[in-house]
Amino acid sequence: MPKNGSKRKKTRTHVVETDSRILGALHSNDELKIPRSLVIRRGKVESELVELVSDLRKLMRPYTAVNFKEDAKNRKVTLAHYASSLSTSMGVTHLLAISQNSSKITLRIGRAPAGPTLSFRIKRFTLGGQLRAVQRRPYDSTRAFESPPIVVTNNFGDVSAAPHVKLMRITFQNMFPAINVSTVRLGDCRRVVMFNFIRRDVTTTSTQKRTQSTDDNDDEDDDLEDEEVEIRHYAIRTKPVGVDRKVRRLVESKIPNLSKINDIADYITGDAPAITKPGDMSDSEAEDETSHVVLPSNTKKSKKGKKNNNNESSQKSALKLVEIGPRLRLKLYKVERALSSGDVMYHAYVHKTPSEVAALKSRKEGEVSLKKRRREEQEANVERKRMAKEDKKVKREERRKEREEKAMAELRGESGGGGLEGRNESDDDEEESASSSGEEEEESSSEEEEGEGSSDEE
Repeated sequence: MPKNGSKRKKTRTHVVETDSRILGALHSNDELKIPRSLVIRRGKVESELVELVSDLRKLMRPYTAVNFKEDAKNRKVTLAHYASSLSTSMGVTHLLAISQNSSKITLRIGRAPAGPTLSFRIKRFTLGGQLRAVQRRPYDSTRAFESPPIVVTNNFGDVSAAPHVKLMRITFQNMFPAINVSTVRLGDCRRVVMFNFIRRDVTTTSTQKRTQSTDDNDDEDDDLEDEEVEIRHYAIRTKPVGVDRKVRRLVESKIPNLSKINDIADYITGDAPAITKPGDMSDSEAEDETSHVVLPSNTKKSKKGKKNNNNESSQKSALKLVEIGPRLRLKLYKVERALSSGDVMYHAYVHKTPSEVAALKSRKEGEVSLKKRRREEQEANVERKRMAKEDKKVKREERRKEREEKAMAELRGESGGGGLEGRNESDDDEEESASSSGEEEEESSSEEEEGEGSSDEE
């Protein structure tokens, strides 16, 4: 260390960085705010619904379990079981469950772990593969799914909207992470998910339909609903503006086959045709000046540092939306307070009076209290049986110890005084036999004396 006067002065030669623990805590706090979803199917469903589950997982990327596999034993497990087992360990905040029966297809969206749960009836749906099959230039890019999409909610109303409509809007928005406009990178905005709320007057529409002549093949509006939600999934595509279409193909690195052309100028001027792929020179998409934007400088390079071949920075480009699917038409018919349980907050087809709602709520509360009391009684019975079993085990152990101690005492007594007792018993037997033999001799001698006396008398 250098010396400053009589004291040494310490100088730091490295940059002091922020504590790694603080950075880790901040990072984990930001990670906890990100909503994570899980798309599952319950019960037995058709193959089209299996593909629909896959498309929904692609729509919810990147914060979803894309490769999640349902166990056949767990397909009838309740959503509360999934929430209790996955919400704490994996951080799942939203559950999307698709089920099917003979009459309808149901999509349930639940907030883990406490609810609420929104139950939708899927009226119509179109898979992503079906959309790509009819598109002239389908969009295929894996980088578009590395960042969350932009959420657009249309026609859901303002503060004066119905409670179930506001709940739908809030649920759809909270399923995806929020976007900070001041810090977001434009290169990360590659997808758009639109939720369009459709309102219609069913009575007027049905009256007009009866008055008009309908074709046999026109069955699109056979089952009209007053309120529906339409979900669309788009990819954002940028194209340079003010550049010749053929030059733009070269800028986008879509080089045509120039084997039959002697000079590149012939291709630009159009004097000699070049072999291109079907759809490369399609004029089906019209230029819209309202979609022209000037890209900022942060879109010049991608995350990996590679230059963007489609557009240069500070260059006017056109934004186009390409639908990548899936496409759904949903009808909300029930809202439950808890996760697929609890009292019904809204029902589209069943309407109850306030007295019926109060009676139903009291009945639900009674069922909950009865279930709680029965559970407490069951736990008390289990504890009582466990204590009785423990007492029985202790008593059995005490009896075993007593038997062992008694057996050991008997063994100690036999080893210590067993020989003396045997000798005493043998001596007693000898004395008893000697006394008995003496008595017999005395009796025999007395009999002989008596016999001699009787003979003398005679």
